[in-house]
Amino acid sequence: MKINFKHSLLAASISTLLAISSPIMAANNTAGSMKGTITDASSKSALAGATVTIINKANGASTTVTVNEKGTFKVPSLSIGNYKITITKPGYETQVIESAKVTIGSEVSIEVPMSTGDVERISVTGSRIALVDTSSPEISLTISADEIARLPIAQDIVSVALLSPGATKGDSAFGNLASFGGSSVAENSFIINGVNVTSFRRGTSIADIPFSAYEQFQIKTGGYSAQFGRSTGGVVNAVTKRGNNGWDFGIAARWEPDALREQRPSVLYPVGNASGSIQPFDTFWDNSKDEKDDLEAEFTVSGDIIEDTLFVYGLIQPQKYKSINASANGETYTTTEYDDPLWLARVDWQITDDHSLMIWGFSDSEQVVDTTKAYDPNSEIMDQVSIESRGGTTWSAQYVGRLNDWISVDALYAEVEFDSTVQAPEDETCPAIYDDRGSGLVPMGCWQNFSSSAESDLRKQTNINFNFDYFEDHAIKAGYDFEDNTSLESSFYSGHVYYRYYKGAAGESVNGVELAQNIEYARTRVYDNGGEFTSKSTAWYIEDTWSILPNLTARVGLRSESFENLNAEDKAFIEIKNQLAPRLGLSWDPMDDGESKVFVNWGRYHIPVASNTNVRMAGAETFTAEWNELISVDAEGLPSLGASIGDQQVYSDGSVADPAEILDTSIDPMYQDEFILGYQRNLDEDWSAGIKFTHRDLKSIIDDITIDKGIRANGWVESEAHVYVLTNPNTDVHVSYDTNGNGTLEQVVIAAEDLGYPDPERIYNSVELTLNRTWNDDWAFNASYTWAQSYGNAEGYVKSDNGQDDSGLTTDWDFPYLMDGANGSLPNDRRHTIKAYGAYQIIENLSIGANLIAQSGRPKNAFADTLPEGYPDPYEYGATYYPFDQKCSRGCMGNEDWRFKVDLNFVYNIDFIDNIQADVRLDIFNIFNSSNVLKTSETLTIGGQYDPSYGLPKEFEAPRYVRISANIKF
Repeated sequence: MKINFKHSLLAASISTLLAISSPIMAANNTAGSMKGTITDASSKSALAGATVTIINKANGASTTVTVNEKGTFKVPSLSIGNYKITITKPGYETQVIESAKVTIGSEVSIEVPMSTGDVERISVTGSRIALVDTSSPEISLTISADEIARLPIAQDIVSVALLSPGATKGDSAFGNLASFGGSSVAENSFIINGVNVTSFRRGTSIADIPFSAYEQFQIKTGGYSAQFGRSTGGVVNAVTKRGNNGWDFGIAARWEPDALREQRPSVLYPVGNASGSIQPFDTFWDNSKDEKDDLEAEFTVSGDIIEDTLFVYGLIQPQKYKSINASANGETYTTTEYDDPLWLARVDWQITDDHSLMIWGFSDSEQVVDTTKAYDPNSEIMDQVSIESRGGTTWSAQYVGRLNDWISVDALYAEVEFDSTVQAPEDETCPAIYDDRGSGLVPMGCWQNFSSSAESDLRKQTNINFNFDYFEDHAIKAGYDFEDNTSLESSFYSGHVYYRYYKGAAGESVNGVELAQNIEYARTRVYDNGGEFTSKSTAWYIEDTWSILPNLTARVGLRSESFENLNAEDKAFIEIKNQLAPRLGLSWDPMDDGESKVFVNWGRYHIPVASNTNVRMAGAETFTAEWNELISVDAEGLPSLGASIGDQQVYSDGSVADPAEILDTSIDPMYQDEFILGYQRNLDEDWSAGIKFTHRDLKSIIDDITIDKGIRANGWVESEAHVYVLTNPNTDVHVSYDTNGNGTLEQVVIAAEDLGYPDPERIYNSVELTLNRTWNDDWAFNASYTWAQSYGNAEGYVKSDNGQDDSGLTTDWDFPYLMDGANGSLPNDRRHTIKAYGAYQIIENLSIGANLIAQSGRPKNAFADTLPEGYPDPYEYGATYYPFDQKCSRGCMGNEDWRFKVDLNFVYNIDFIDNIQADVRLDIFNIFNSSNVLKTSETLTIGGQYDPSYGLPKEFEAPRYVRISANIKF
């Protein structure tokens, strides 16, 4: 058999495989894609009619396409994995590319010249990874489970996202969340296998899977295509592992022992307060008795039920968690425990070469028990038990099909449960009671949870996307998605009533009544809110990835989004239709060599109205307060009440609010405009570098405001209570109001200047420098420096200043005076950030990994709870920027100290047993045990007096701890 082929010609004429990050429109958000050009080696002309067969090496899934008259082919949806590509044509030598790796959202591009002659097989086994995708006007971080396994990293999706430049750890008040590009932590979108697993109530929780089930992650900090919406922050897009040909079994264990965990420092008051209730060296925060022990096991199975056709993957993760944390004063401690197993299951059916079906589901349902006890067994402080139910069950089905050579479709349906219920058996019968007659608040009675809440949410998601590859220079994608979200709410004070006991002095004003003598009195509050609330979110998009020139690509997209939120009576509370979000991106390869690109992106991004808004503003809420003389308190803490002091205050009477009274009918959605300009270049086959400038401008926010000043300015009859309206602050408000007090609502317009609010502003600017080396046999490295500035007066959906997660209903805009001084560096401003991570193989079976962050601190404020004498507005509540009657605008006290943390790990692979893969690893987090202060107390004055807690640490870096792991697969 004669092979008439020169090896030098092979090296010169057969283009190496380019595995690149592609425009998302070339793939759906759970897969990748492939395109190629096939030519005659001698004439350089298009080789129409050649057959390209693409086979997944793990599961045998096969796709065959025919090269068109221009010598090109496209396959828009390929599951992630390693592929073998075979190109054949009668009269030409067969060409084989043995390894082509498809990653999430990426496009593999090949160029293969075919030589005439005897039909022989030529194997092209070598391939080069192109580190710069010259056809995509964006940069996103794509990282696989194998790469993550080399690094010391916490086992959660947010920790992976924080590897990306432009991502910053959020305030601890919201849990483990991230801020992307200056946005609040509640404005991100987390997607797993195409399913939106972000909570739609507040945006501050994520339905998560066992970490070992992840296969790949893609982190987008901006510039994402029209397919992605419902985010003004970042998008984290992930896919899970699946079954393949051959059976695999795995057992793993991970342990974070308390014995190898350091303690956070305890904090003492350096000075006392004027009343003497706080003395120097009293305890502000006691961390000396903290404990934490976390143990997880894992059992996995995957394989083929029918070879090349039907596959399964399953994982169950038993766990046992226990922590002990002392209260701030050190008198009590809370034990937190849970042991519910997590699980995930996935079935993949390759129906034919061109059609497949995936059905999968998982449970992250957990019951967390918090038990609070006094350290002193003789203390009169009662034990408290709180049971929190969280998480739920998620399932989804997705179909992917290629209808012909130029049309493909993927369709998905999913249901995602979110539970966040905090209750105890005593909640129905034991009133909440606090005694404030002594030196501090003392809980009384048998209550366990001050406020009991039952929250459950259900998302029903439907997506369908079409790829059209009929035109040679255009890859067109269009799609529709719909979310039908339901929130159930039942919240009330324990025992459905809250008593608080006071000592009153003669001359003191209580509920508008001046006390004639010193007395004890009680305030009684009743709060109850509940109902079923629906919110609907609809979107369609169309996008064209247009190859204008061989070295110039445009991505032009348009997304339209509509939002509808219903009240407790299932009537439209807020409805915003057809909000257009154009997206435009350009990528230019200036040298036309595939080694570098200049890219630019402009886009508009909307975010839905959180269902928290429905629940808080459009529910059947009862909220009243009354004051009475306190005659006595019995042994169980219950009061005997005397004469009333003033009239009962009715803040809400149990009826569902008329949307016309609480909604600005001219309201616009919350949206943001973004501009990105960048450059990226290959330095050699392993190294790449880039620079990127990002500008984000939050053009509109939604929040509730009081319109009291506007009512007075127009001379209308004022309401007894504050009047709140959901609107875009500092715009004219179109609402219904009873102007003359006759009980009839009238449609009115209140001018923005009569309300007294400033323009909302959130501006983010950043410059990112990146340097990357891909893993090549023995080591990998990734480093970035980000200069970023986030300033304005609106953090976004939540409020880090006070840890308020009332998305869209923060205290910020409740009164105009709360925004006086609010402009400055925002809570997620981190001016300088250095990140570096990588791994190095020391010897054949031993590797070391490291993850480093050095970051400047967040801005520091000086809050008060008063206003200066003569200020035009009366003080009601909330944090002002007037400590000691002096204006101290946001960020006036400088910044917290720099954060510096290094994590390290060692992984030893055990390979002395045939057909068995095993490893043991040691992860050491915060190896230098840095006690970085991430947040301090920001209240400078209380009642005009210095607060001795000001500047004391409220959040530390997690101290050094160790994770010991062992894994075995066979």
